[in-house]
Amino acid sequence: MSFSRSFFPVLVLLFGLTGCLPYSCNRIESRRLFPADSLSRQMAAALPVDTLRLQWTTTGPEDALTHPRTVLFGADGRLYVADTERNGVFMFEGDGRFAGEIADAAFAFPYLAGQWGDTLAVFNPQARRVDYVRDGAVVGGVPLPADVPRRGGLLYVAAGPGRLFLKAIGQDFDGYVARLDAQGAVVARHPLAGPYWRHAGLLRLWGDSLLSLSGFRPVLDVLPPGGGLDTLALAGFDSPMLARSRLFMLGEIDEPPLLTASAAPAGDRLFVLNMRPGWLRVDIYDRDGRLRHVLTQEKPAFNQDYYPTDLAVRRTDDGAFEVAVVVARPAPAVALYRWRPGLISGE
Repeated sequence: MSFSRSFFPVLVLLFGLTGCLPYSCNRIESRRLFPADSLSRQMAAALPVDTLRLQWTTTGPEDALTHPRTVLFGADGRLYVADTERNGVFMFEGDGRFAGEIADAAFAFPYLAGQWGDTLAVFNPQARRVDYVRDGAVVGGVPLPADVPRRGGLLYVAAGPGRLFLKAIGQDFDGYVARLDAQGAVVARHPLAGPYWRHAGLLRLWGDSLLSLSGFRPVLDVLPPGGGLDTLALAGFDSPMLARSRLFMLGEIDEPPLLTASAAPAGDRLFVLNMRPGWLRVDIYDRDGRLRHVLTQEKPAFNQDYYPTDLAVRRTDDGAFEVAVVVARPAPAVALYRWRPGLISGE
């Protein structure tokens, strides 16, 4: 999966840039790293690796999932998965049992933007609106501002109780992150400096702050309440594709590597989906952006078709963490893992 600087399929730009994955890029290239990336690699190598224990996995009723793209834990204990090909939201109980599907004519390539109480926020990029769902039905919605790219752009939304944020980026477009009011009007706008691909990534709420993720560099932007955007580097992020990332930034190659597809906060931790050639890896960072834990699935093995797209995290009453991961390939599925901080993690 890749993109060039001069050709951008419309659907790819609407719903997220892709880059070459660790198993699909040319290996006959310089392996030099930026100094910061080299230091991060050393930090990661010094940490022990802990294990994510698989609890269950499912493809939905009769393999209903076709392209699961986003996932959220609901306040009701259920797991919600938005499928951009089925144009629906699937619900699963905590033990993996299928609990139903939310379908509505308003959904068009739906993304999960947030959940609180009995409200689920579903972002529909093609319709350029956010719809609110309660009791399985759309009960209202908010249109996005008019000054977003009509074609060849990337749009991301994050929603919480009384909060709604939009990120709009695109080639030849002055990208921004904006806070919207209840009617979808811009209340505050923050420009995104630098090339637009640097800001391609989902939005996440982390307490009172907004996180603007980046899939192609180990950095993110943080918008605190009442402040301006600040950049947070992920110290300790390591990837077999960091050398290729450097080459892309230097303009020596046309395809950037996809380093991370998503991240999800839980308390004071940020769980980052670190793209690997065939297995699940999740890195955990503190609020200062420093790597604290490295987690992998049991018995990791090479699988060139493995492609996770999103994760959600929640802490359980016994102090463990549940990590839900949606996978687009080789078989569309959602899986639940469990990790308990312990002796290996130093907690």
